[in-house]
Amino acid sequence: MKKEDLLALKEKLSKLTDDEILERNKYLRNLALGNLLGPNTAYLSIDKPWLKYYSETALEAKIPNMTAYQYMCHENIDNLNTKAISYFGKTISFKSYIEKIDDTARRLYNLGITEGNVVTVMSVCNPEIEILLYALNKLGAIMNLIDVRSDYKQIKKYINEVKSDTVFVMDNFLPEFDKAMNDDTLDSLVERVITISPFNSVAFPFNKIASSKDRKAKKEFYEKVDNIKKKNKYISWNDMLNTPIYRYPMYPRYKENTLAVLVHTGGTTGISKTVKLSNDNLNAMAVQYKALDAGYNKGDTFLNGIVPFVAYGIAVTIHMPMCLGITNIIAPILSPEEFTDSMIKYKPNHMATIPSYVNDFINNKKANKMDWSCIKHVGIGGDSFSLEKEIEFNEFMKNHGSTAVAEKGYGMTELSSSATSCMGKVNKLTSLGIPLSMNNIGIYDENGNELEYNQEGEICITGKTQMMGYLNNLEEEKNVIKTHSDGVKWVHSGDLGIIDEDGFLYLKGRIKRMIIHGGFKLYPQLMEGIISKNPNVDNCCVITIPSKEFGSSPEAHIVLKENKIEEWKRIKEELIELCKEELPDYSQPVDYIVEEELPLTVVGKVDYKKLELKRKLEIENNSK
Repeated sequence: MKKEDLLALKEKLSKLTDDEILERNKYLRNLALGNLLGPNTAYLSIDKPWLKYYSETALEAKIPNMTAYQYMCHENIDNLNTKAISYFGKTISFKSYIEKIDDTARRLYNLGITEGNVVTVMSVCNPEIEILLYALNKLGAIMNLIDVRSDYKQIKKYINEVKSDTVFVMDNFLPEFDKAMNDDTLDSLVERVITISPFNSVAFPFNKIASSKDRKAKKEFYEKVDNIKKKNKYISWNDMLNTPIYRYPMYPRYKENTLAVLVHTGGTTGISKTVKLSNDNLNAMAVQYKALDAGYNKGDTFLNGIVPFVAYGIAVTIHMPMCLGITNIIAPILSPEEFTDSMIKYKPNHMATIPSYVNDFINNKKANKMDWSCIKHVGIGGDSFSLEKEIEFNEFMKNHGSTAVAEKGYGMTELSSSATSCMGKVNKLTSLGIPLSMNNIGIYDENGNELEYNQEGEICITGKTQMMGYLNNLEEEKNVIKTHSDGVKWVHSGDLGIIDEDGFLYLKGRIKRMIIHGGFKLYPQLMEGIISKNPNVDNCCVITIPSKEFGSSPEAHIVLKENKIEEWKRIKEELIELCKEELPDYSQPVDYIVEEELPLTVVGKVDYKKLELKRKLEIENNSK
């Protein structure tokens, strides 16, 4: 197809009404199934070959004209006696869950929180956070989610950015938060801090066990926490629930594209950005998973070990199972061992995890002796999963009574998390699945031209889960959301991939270097720029090294200026302090290694891949 004909066709398609798009999608589905004969353009975004894996009913699914709270309640009208939450021995039915949400919303309103207010939250997942999400949503307020690993500098930035006067903080993270509150600007802005104990909603035996571990260290820590709580602005979650109700709120009606949550991300450039997600974004994710028709049934159990401060945590591991009537087993998981322990303890039907956690699970002696026929779906993402490991996992499932296979996926915070997914038998080894039903996908070259099947280029996606935009950062927003010649806005991922004739996506690399460290996206160029500020550094390369705990970690390799090697010990200490000052705690290099020289490519650039391979072999040899 000639370029001008392709552009004309795309422009024509961009003007179709929703009903016309539905009819065309049904036509394309029948075309892909072989039920009809017709032309094929070989361009993914036009042919949509993946539609053959969806039913016509799935294609007819629509985003409801409801808030996230309203949609969750609506989907569970006939499901009120089912368990909504299971948390360390305590269960909450959907009926009780909704009642707690409604009561919390009234208490929040009487604290002065109303439509449009931004409330900041710094916590791992627990029942209080899930209740708070919907209570704020019912009021029309916005939840601003802060990563619990943020240092006090980032905490100040995130709260000041949104002018949040109310903050919810889990006890475990109070010391770092309180450190941020020492800043006069933040102290004058924040009017109240509501603290959440991790033991608020656990059954008594679990409380007792958790409190008895590492007794001395825990005692000292909680003494420190208790002293912080005595400050004037601090009240507990239980204190908030005892707030007198002297007026009942008028809840706002649903309005299209209303902001619901704010999530922070490093994005494609390494610069921190705040992503705006709407009610429609969250609901679209739930509707699309329901449309998969892949065995997500009311009353099933879902192991939620994903943190809530990432888009996937909010959209897929909280809102999605709640809307599908699935019991959300909340088990904060911060290590491979904890994931394995939770799997053995709860035996869930569905779960989402990362490759390094899966490896620990299938190699665990106790797990190997168990029947795992309970498992229906295992979503795996966040990092690469080798062909060998995928085959090994699938064989493990088969040999232990389960029909589940590794269901990989691809997503971005800017797309409310998941954008493509495998689903049961709709799966190919090493692929990242097909687009969710309301998404469209294409592969583009550097000049903005769409490529054909199996041609490598940048992965671009558009659809109903596309973010509203970045908060107060139009320049970066334009770098990610680009309007193509047909007037359609596409999210440019910065990742390289191909899509085959069936619509399956395969990741081939990244346009920009990136290290995924325990779920964080770290950018070597940003770190190298900071390290190079030291006047004694002649050259620097930050590489990826394997990490059992985090999957991968950053390591800095330094070439010093002449005659400086004898001062390495002092210089290294300077570099450590420099990175502590300018980089978040989670973005610190795990080590600094001095080199005589760095390997170069044929065009004279630092060959970081060669350096990474060398270090990988050294680490493997040392571990033997």
